[in-house]
Amino acid sequence: MANGLRWISTAYDLGYTFTLCEGIGPRDLLVRMGAEPHHLHELADDVVAELQMRPEDGHLSDLDFLDWEDESLVARLTEAGFLSHPEALVRAGAVPGWAYAIENFTSRAPAHLAALSQGTRAYTVFRSVNGEHEVGYAVDGRVLAYYEPHLGHPGGTGGEPGVPGFQYSGEELPDAAFLHFLEREHGIHVSWEDFQAPLPTAAFA
Repeated sequence: MANGLRWISTAYDLGYTFTLCEGIGPRDLLVRMGAEPHHLHELADDVVAELQMRPEDGHLSDLDFLDWEDESLVARLTEAGFLSHPEALVRAGAVPGWAYAIENFTSRAPAHLAALSQGTRAYTVFRSVNGEHEVGYAVDGRVLAYYEPHLGHPGGTGGEPGVPGFQYSGEELPDAAFLHFLEREHGIHVSWEDFQAPLPTAAFA
């Protein structure tokens, strides 16, 4: 897949949340979402998918990535919540000047948008498995906009006009249009290969 961001909208069939924060690092982003720094582990995209697809009654030996006889590793992952069927697994990476986070089908970041933007600015885009689309924007601890672009009105909080610079034309799906906007507005590109590599990851109960 080509570099950019729009490919993200086709890579997660069950929905996703993609978040950008300016001027901070990936680990700081996860901590701002509520993670404990000592509970972060670097996991690849396929490992996260394996954890999310693990049956409730599955045994640790079913996890291909995990040497379940490595008691120290199992203990660390258990303490950090990765092996207890967490509600959300969030991976975070970096591009020049920005940190980003990706969630496969969950949507934790929007509830923490104010915290994510403390001293900076943050964007988020969410698409559900049912086709709901929401975008958000916050600056210095204040959420200025969170709305559904396809409804035809921005609905920014407090009467704000919506995400500055983003106009939804309806020519493509709202989440793809928003990713295109972030590419164009800030020159942000994340390669598919970088996305697959191990990244700092947090488990949230």
